[in-house]
Amino acid sequence: MATVEETKSQTGSESSIEQKRDTTQTPSESKPEPEVAGVARIEALYKVFGGKGAPLWILYLSIALIAYVYSLDSNTTSSFLPFATSAFDSHSSIGTIEVAADIIAAVGKPFIAKIADITSRPRAYVFSLCFYILGYIVIASSSTVGAVCAGEVLYTIGRTGLDLVTDIIVADLSPLKWRGFATALPSSPYIINAFISAEITNGFLPGKWRWGYGIFIIMLPVVMAPALTVLFWAEVKSKRDGTVSIASSAWERRNEGSGEKVTWYTVVRDFGVHVDIMGLIILGTAWALLFLPFTLYADAKGGWKNPSMIAMIVVGGILLFAFAAYEKWFARYPLMPARVLNRTFVGAVTVDVLYMLSGNMRSLYYSSWTWVIKDWTTREWTYFNKTMTVGLCVFGIVGGLIQRYTHRYKALQFTGLCIRIIGMGLTFYARGDNATDVALVWTQLLIAIGGAFSVVGSRVASQASVPHADLAQVISLISLWTSLGGSVGYAIAAAVWTGKMPGYLHKHLPYKTDAEIAKIFGSIKSARNLGATDKTNVIYAYNDTVYLLYLPALILSFLPLIVLIFMRNFYLGDNQNAVQNIGIDGRALDNNQADEKKEEDAEKAPAK
Repeated sequence: MATVEETKSQTGSESSIEQKRDTTQTPSESKPEPEVAGVARIEALYKVFGGKGAPLWILYLSIALIAYVYSLDSNTTSSFLPFATSAFDSHSSIGTIEVAADIIAAVGKPFIAKIADITSRPRAYVFSLCFYILGYIVIASSSTVGAVCAGEVLYTIGRTGLDLVTDIIVADLSPLKWRGFATALPSSPYIINAFISAEITNGFLPGKWRWGYGIFIIMLPVVMAPALTVLFWAEVKSKRDGTVSIASSAWERRNEGSGEKVTWYTVVRDFGVHVDIMGLIILGTAWALLFLPFTLYADAKGGWKNPSMIAMIVVGGILLFAFAAYEKWFARYPLMPARVLNRTFVGAVTVDVLYMLSGNMRSLYYSSWTWVIKDWTTREWTYFNKTMTVGLCVFGIVGGLIQRYTHRYKALQFTGLCIRIIGMGLTFYARGDNATDVALVWTQLLIAIGGAFSVVGSRVASQASVPHADLAQVISLISLWTSLGGSVGYAIAAAVWTGKMPGYLHKHLPYKTDAEIAKIFGSIKSARNLGATDKTNVIYAYNDTVYLLYLPALILSFLPLIVLIFMRNFYLGDNQNAVQNIGIDGRALDNNQADEKKEEDAEKAPAK
């Protein structure tokens, strides 16, 4: 509560001093990266087309359609994965798939952000779209659970890339006071699609999930075409008019002035250096070796004593230290340069890592648990699964509007984290006889409300704390570390599920053979379709297992409150960020100081 009172009682003078203190650095620290091509080209949109030109409206409409199809995809295909894995009697492999996909997607985000920076935003869009389409082709044509896993990994790279580039473009084109609202808008189609997807899912499940994946291979490229056309057209027009030069890229300037003959080898080599490809490979390998054993040990001979499990963890730990050493002393362009490591960004990353860690421990098998313990229809189950999605989208927009008119984010984020704790506590309570429909729905709603306020706070705080040239990198970094934090949550949940569930099934179903237990464990359809007595005992086993997930998730939910104390509370005005006095078109603002002065006078007036 002290933190809330401190935030509420800040005067404009104190806030102004605090903002200056957070953004004041020594000359060596404050010197930003030379302006990158991606930033210069996106700023040229307004210079080339004007603030209200038809091409900009086409771009906005296309981005809205991309967001709509993307959300329709996420709302439907997320329900297909349990059935896709169950089709090969490998439902428990969801944990392995999610961990692998999250790790690869996470380390791919800085790579995609670098593409967006040193080339352009539309090129990064195209790159991501290719992975998206390829992934869904592999899943739709899969004949083994391994193919499903491979396709999910490819698709996740594309999905997160599309999401990342959309976030970057929206952040590029919105001032701080509207940033939370603007970045929440692309998620608004989830509100509608949560209900539409229930009907779509009901039509494809349980046996036609392949066709469900296939329809999006066609839909997304179609709606992306107008946005790509406008963005590429703006690049061509800006170069022709001299609005932006190819020399805006430090990477391209260096290549032009080096005197070295430009070949495919030199292009790939220099690009690899700029995106820190070696660092990404080391980090991705380290996390994979550290966390995949948590999902694989149950099937390994000897479990944790298996030499392969031990070797993976040891090598993974060594590589993690090697990554830190490489980034510190050898990387020319490290993933996390010192200039972005202000306390607001570090705090936002930590809050979101803990958020994802606890959230994924709870959520990985939550839908499977409800499918087994409740006698809901597929439609009702899908509606329930989308309750949190709708809540996150609605209250993300509400949170953005609150930020617009309060010009702050910290008090709202603190409130959200407290609401989320209540929701996590209710999740722990709503098991067994307490798992009523009302209680289960309220868990989803409370966690969604609190989560939305927290996420929009971290997002705006981190983006406000760096110059525009570092915006894409910061967005990718917070996504990188939160995804890895989520992978830890998935790994823990998968380890608990695969390690404890078979034992609990044997305990409550002692008359079943090992083969029958394996069948029940491997398929949620088999678990649900048992006779009344057997199903009751299966529910006991499920409840015993989720107890081991929901309690630690609840405890971890308190930690972000402590971290939040150390974050700054920037004023959200017309500027692109809190470090530079520039607008979204890259031009200097004249009224930024006036905005803060008005706020300062307004807050001092009551005291007088």
